[in-house]
Amino acid sequence: ALARVEYQTTLQAPVICAGVGVHSGARAKMVIKPAPTGTGIRFLRTDLENQTPIAARGDQVTEVQLGTTLTNENGGSIATVEHFLAACAGMGVDNLLVEIDGPEVPIMDGSSAVFCELFHNAGIREQSALRRR
Repeated sequence: ALARVEYQTTLQAPVICAGVGVHSGARAKMVIKPAPTGTGIRFLRTDLENQTPIAARGDQVTEVQLGTTLTNENGGSIATVEHFLAACAGMGVDNLLVEIDGPEVPIMDGSSAVFCELFHNAGIREQSALRRR
């Protein structure tokens, strides 16, 4: 059987959500934006100055107690990313820039369902580059 060719995807339009971090208690607003091919999932802390995006990659994981924290080379970090990233994986979204104004992804309903619904409502758009396996 021939393997199906799969292309990278992003959202058709930006989406916004806000809530409270389950561990920090800090409120945060997320602006989830479409991103170009090859971007991957990246978080940008808009509440801190001179930040560079934090890539959602295994080599950026710095903490796994209670939740997963990602930290970049400049020391910028984002906590409790796992439900958001589960939504990305489950909905097949490859490329996003997530602007967030707090230290932790909001817990929402405790699952990835809210993020999945946001992605579904925004629409998922196929991009020109092939998906890397």
